[in-house]
Amino acid sequence: MKASLPGHVTQYLKDKFGEKPEAWTYALRSPGRVNIIGEHVDYTGGLVMPAGINYAIYFLARRIEAPEWRLHAVDLDERVTLPLPLTGRSGTLWADYLAGIGVQFQDQGQFLPGLEVVFGGDLPRGSGMSSSAALEGGMAFLLNALLNTRYSRPALAALCQRSSNTYLGIPSGIMDQFASLNGSESGPIILNCHTLSSEPVKNALENYGFVLVNSMVSHNLSDGAYAQRVAECQRALEAIQSVFPRVTHLSATLPDQLQSVSDRLDDTARKRATYVVDENKRVTRAVIALEAGSSIEVGNLLNATHAGLRDLYEVSCDEIDFLQAFAEQYPGVAGSRLMGGGFGGCTINLVKLDRMDDFKADIVQAYEEAFGIGAECYPVVIRGGTDFL
Repeated sequence: MKASLPGHVTQYLKDKFGEKPEAWTYALRSPGRVNIIGEHVDYTGGLVMPAGINYAIYFLARRIEAPEWRLHAVDLDERVTLPLPLTGRSGTLWADYLAGIGVQFQDQGQFLPGLEVVFGGDLPRGSGMSSSAALEGGMAFLLNALLNTRYSRPALAALCQRSSNTYLGIPSGIMDQFASLNGSESGPIILNCHTLSSEPVKNALENYGFVLVNSMVSHNLSDGAYAQRVAECQRALEAIQSVFPRVTHLSATLPDQLQSVSDRLDDTARKRATYVVDENKRVTRAVIALEAGSSIEVGNLLNATHAGLRDLYEVSCDEIDFLQAFAEQYPGVAGSRLMGGGFGGCTINLVKLDRMDDFKADIVQAYEEAFGIGAECYPVVIRGGTDFL
């Protein structure tokens, strides 16, 4: 194996099966992702700048004779068995993420064989690092190989998005799955979520690194807030299209176009659209700043994005705002913002490497004193996308 499995996954195999990893036919790693900038614009066809990271979910799988899927969630110490062919929801969310992927292949005429799948890793759930996308992407990558369907990585990302939208009822964009499956070892990518075209971005920042601070406040995208934002953006788009019918998606709206239809929008739709238009401009500026090695400009853009997420998109919360404000004024921090779906999760912080340890200790202490919650810090390293071990 090119990379070793986490120790607790290996121990699970020993305890439950009396086996070593080599006894399993398939072994793969599916990473989480960070999104440096371009938040909440993927489902409006916008520009995003994600990267695969060093935190991941690891899968082991093999065929079985029985017409069923035996699924083992190591980190939860849970097991679910699903009869084949796959039909409705199981009632267990993590199992439904995997089953939804199977249903997509099944609906395209593929015969699903019996499988035993074990997965676990070091990717925290509900932290904004997209454990759900890693789960979906890993299962899609596995079935693509097992069934020899030969779908491209972008096509697998689209399949995962379709599963989230249709099977789970979560109106997510494609960024998370695309980044997990298509991440580059050499740096972040800029992804156009309308065309699905992507390009590598050279990170020329020196002496700075990214660290995530987990608020330990979890969110659930099924709670309606995400769907509400999608609907509000659609409402704004329809008003814009009534005057500018060639605008195909909200992120394609020009600032002047938005200004000219402002009186047609209700206050909420106006806020959401303003954020989306501004954020796409920030992503374009961030590419230039990263490639120029300007930590000050990148940091300023992160701070501006957070202000937009807080005030215009309204997906932040008190805990996240505290972490961001603390980081923004901390010596050696260029910038900070909410990352992920919102209502908790992580902040992403651009921190000078020689201040990283002090920053982590001080922000954890300050957060504990303010909220009585023990935050966790994750220095992130950019890694490649889903692949076999």
